[in-house]
Amino acid sequence: MSKIYFPKLTPDNTIVCNGVTVHRHFLKDHNLNKITLPPIRAKPLIGVTIHNTEDLKNVHDDGEQYTRATLNDNMNSVRTHYYIDDLCAWQNLEDSRCNWTCADGTGPGNMQTIAIECIMSGTTGTENVKARDNAARLAAYILHKNGLTADNLYTHTYWLHVKDGRTKPSDTANIDKWCTAPHTYKNCPLYIIPDWIGFKKLVDGYIKKLGGSSVVSGGTFMVRVLDPALNIRALPSLTAKINGVIRDKGVYTIIAASYEPKTQITWGKLKSGAGWISLGSKYVKKI
Repeated sequence: MSKIYFPKLTPDNTIVCNGVTVHRHFLKDHNLNKITLPPIRAKPLIGVTIHNTEDLKNVHDDGEQYTRATLNDNMNSVRTHYYIDDLCAWQNLEDSRCNWTCADGTGPGNMQTIAIECIMSGTTGTENVKARDNAARLAAYILHKNGLTADNLYTHTYWLHVKDGRTKPSDTANIDKWCTAPHTYKNCPLYIIPDWIGFKKLVDGYIKKLGGSSVVSGGTFMVRVLDPALNIRALPSLTAKINGVIRDKGVYTIIAASYEPKTQITWGKLKSGAGWISLGSKYVKKI
């Protein structure tokens, strides 16, 4: 069968997500060249993976052209959920589908995260700053919609380190370390990694504005547990699953804090990765 070349694309529909215009043009609905698509996700969604791809010279709507290149079978095996630049986003895959962007095969990056390709050409300049902000807005929308936080953000490079066995997602205390550690294959997102914590805080701020839990990582502190039976929650929420109970009234390291507006509870993320505990003065004392 000869290849069919798509002209300039028209969105099937357009929505606005947290201030970002998102043009939906799902590959599955326009797959005349029968390109291979990732499967529907079979495991739980664990987060959003951020990438950078290069701004196209003399192209106004980069996301449209990257989407068209994918449909024309010119993107090799790369399949992402969203391409986003300073103008808008183009959604290629349903959120329920896996992606092929993280170079980890059937690992958690491809199988359990939603991928955003942020189109930039550097770290400065009006268009690059706006593209980064749009990516943060879209990531915040997706995370909030799925009950996740800014601590569920990953870089492409992080999944390369996981694939190599240097770390694993359960090592929550060191996620940011491996999100930004150089890798011989690729350092991606190239233009966002230098200020990764700043990007996470930007996403966190947008999640908070959407009414979600605010998580501020970076900087650790110690608490002494006062409660003889303090619940450890899977997420920073009073309705989240209980992972365990602290009974020893010991000293624990907190690596992130999260405020839950509905209950007005501030939660602390345990360095061990076991989960979250209430930081109320009735339960712990900061030391």
